[in-house]
Amino acid sequence: MQKHVNILVLGAAVLLTIAACAQTGKSVQTGGSVIETGSPSFEEVQGKVWVLGELVQESGSTTIINRQKLEADGMGDVFTMIVDTERISGKGAPNRYFSSYTLGPDQEISISPIAGTLMMSIVEPEGIQEWEYYNYLEQVNQWLLTGDKLELHSETPDGEPIILVYTAKEDAKQ
Repeated sequence: MQKHVNILVLGAAVLLTIAACAQTGKSVQTGGSVIETGSPSFEEVQGKVWVLGELVQESGSTTIINRQKLEADGMGDVFTMIVDTERISGKGAPNRYFSSYTLGPDQEISISPIAGTLMMSIVEPEGIQEWEYYNYLEQVNQWLLTGDKLELHSETPDGEPIILVYTAKEDAKQ
């Protein structure tokens, strides 16, 4: 009987530890394996300036955004995004944009059609046209936050999955 009570107490302690970590989005190590609990809150995404660093397609094709070159050319603020509690905003190339978004369960997100200024685009940083960038944003369906990387899962006009990978900018002023 005592053995059953000890097992029951130990099981309850493990469950309480997992539950406590789930509230803080931590992982728990049990018996040599790690159990991921919880997920990042979207509040961790909000209030930061995010800069697009790369586009990763399912086919394996990756477009890396050369941020140093953009800074040197005076275009360090293109393909950026700020997320607040009700909308996203930022800069394409060269227009400023904004849109509302809706969060769903399991890190789902839906971004409404983009609205923005109407300056003519003269440059296409890294070969990405501004309308393509806006289209990717409008097709976003999932978000994932890992450290200082924000991944927005979207698709190309052909329906191929693509991931927009952003990095949190150190200087939050845009």
